[in-house]
Amino acid sequence: MTDPLFGTDGIRSVAGAYPLDEPSLIRLGAVIATLSARPRVLFGRDTRESGPVIEARLRRGLGRRSRVFSAGVLPTPGLAFLTRESACDFGIMISASHNPHADNGIKIFDRRGEKIPALLEKRISRDFHARKRGPAASPPPPTNLESGAYESFLLGEGDGLGNNGRRLAVDCANGAASFLAPALFRRLGLNAVVAHAKPDGRNINAGCGSTQPAALQKLVAKHRAALGLAFDGDADRVIFCDAEGRLLEGDHTLFLLARYLRETEPRFNRVVVGTVMSNLGLERALSREGIAFLRADVGDKHVLRLMKKNGAILGGEPSGHVILRHRQSSGDGLLTALCFLKALRHFAWDAAQLHERLSLFPQRTLSIRVSRKRDLRRWPAFAREASRFAGRHGRRARLLARYSGTEPKLRIMIEARDPEIIDRTMPVFQSLVENEIGE
Repeated sequence: MTDPLFGTDGIRSVAGAYPLDEPSLIRLGAVIATLSARPRVLFGRDTRESGPVIEARLRRGLGRRSRVFSAGVLPTPGLAFLTRESACDFGIMISASHNPHADNGIKIFDRRGEKIPALLEKRISRDFHARKRGPAASPPPPTNLESGAYESFLLGEGDGLGNNGRRLAVDCANGAASFLAPALFRRLGLNAVVAHAKPDGRNINAGCGSTQPAALQKLVAKHRAALGLAFDGDADRVIFCDAEGRLLEGDHTLFLLARYLRETEPRFNRVVVGTVMSNLGLERALSREGIAFLRADVGDKHVLRLMKKNGAILGGEPSGHVILRHRQSSGDGLLTALCFLKALRHFAWDAAQLHERLSLFPQRTLSIRVSRKRDLRRWPAFAREASRFAGRHGRRARLLARYSGTEPKLRIMIEARDPEIIDRTMPVFQSLVENEIGE
């Protein structure tokens, strides 16, 4: 059986290595070209130095039968928006999100601006492995597509925010938000100090951005900002911190926006979708507000699928991916930031008050390298310990064990109201896994 081409979030690898090497990219483009009679394909990319080369090689594969457009550097949600608005058949975003600059990846969107479904991923993967080579003909140059429609959309979403005198500290991760975010906040009249917005092709996510929050905390302290926000490399996620430097991640954002939508949005059906990694404290807090909480598998495409199934307009992940389905078809860090600011203003809160209103359970995750991925459901010793954990701690604690999709690792997450439960229990599972299947 051939290895699947797609992972949790599209295709990802070291730039230049399989499947981001030249022959594979040309072959992938040729496969995408067969999905429609004469497909209209829109490209976008983040600020990695490998992006233009990957785009050019995919265009070679698409050949002369495709109509190709390029939006240049823009956030992933901007590509999703423009794919939908420009009636393209596919949008191809070249980005490795929060990964270091040496990596890159490919995310494919359909004409609705949503990530392509699993069945289409499987078809592309199958045809890719079956195809010997791509076409030799060089395609015509792409037509440039301006991102103004997406910028106008964001300006409309932030209309009325204005300058309330509070200073914002903004970390653009030297990524796709670097050109758009400073201009957006300036045009909205917000007092924003922007940092890490000078990409050079190699400094994306380097000691900055949503996965390196210490840079944001330092920026907030230096400028005495009331609120800090940090995007990742392709700006489809955002995290926040308050004036004291305390982090506010996806669970805090979902709690705030759920309360805000309940009071301002008639389409909000009091259902929020998170993931299996979302904190029990969030679930309990929403329940007290009369809001149901559902859990999807890890990955924003799984979140969106469950949202659509249940008519939810709000969902997201602890990492800061948040989907506002009534406004966007994918996670959008810039849109989330604007809605977060509007919600704070609506309630007359500062960011620190979110910590008072949402008490998250202590949580710890341990990653253990394994020699093989044993089926956890058919592993008696592990099942016995998991059952014992549930019997002793009930709804006061939660255990989650899952294998990494990209590495030979088993990740064990335990959260509990009492941190001592984590301290006592984690070594039990660690010892069991390391002794039985540890590398």
